[in-house]
Amino acid sequence: MSDYDPYRPPRAPLLDPHLPPAFAGGDWSRGQLRVLGALSLGCLSGLLVLLLVALWRLFNPQLPQLPFVHLLSLLLVLLWGYLLLRLRDLLAARYGLHGLGQPLALQMLLGLLASGLGALLDEHAAGTTESALQLGYFALSVALGLSLVWFALRLRRIRQPWPALRLFAWLLLLAGCTAASVVLLVPALLLGLGAGAALAWVFFAAAGELAEADEKPA
Repeated sequence: MSDYDPYRPPRAPLLDPHLPPAFAGGDWSRGQLRVLGALSLGCLSGLLVLLLVALWRLFNPQLPQLPFVHLLSLLLVLLWGYLLLRLRDLLAARYGLHGLGQPLALQMLLGLLASGLGALLDEHAAGTTESALQLGYFALSVALGLSLVWFALRLRRIRQPWPALRLFAWLLLLAGCTAASVVLLVPALLLGLGAGAALAWVFFAAAGELAEADEKPA
């Protein structure tokens, strides 16, 4: 007697699991994506150090500025930019997403300017010069926050993204809104920590998807 049941739902997946050749057969590898995930966690650790230093100075304003803070800030801006560049290439290969170049370039430029202006603020004594620098720093914070919002909105265009990518876009959007408000810079840093963790998850999720594709028979 045949076991065939015409009313049984199909066991094969209804959706084609085939990945884009630019992603599965291109220049991406599981090891490369895992390294990017580890770098994202390193960026997260650096942001955590900056947050702790900011809180330490808030409760101890009489203590001198730590010399490594501005160098660490500059390195984190450069690392963050590199990770977003790789994310841009990854999303172009996996989802065919384009249009991230302009908000990313603006974000990098504003981040470098804010890092340099922050160093100048610590070098100048109170006075007219410091007031002008503070005003410029706040203006850069607003512009930087808006560039984050712009980048996050571009990410929201992706249909059916990885859950990690959806979380990253939302956290980046909220971080940009709070940074643009100027008065919510500490919540912006906390959201930035979450975005750093979500970015690491994005790269690890991509590596996992490649691993699953490699295990499936041709």
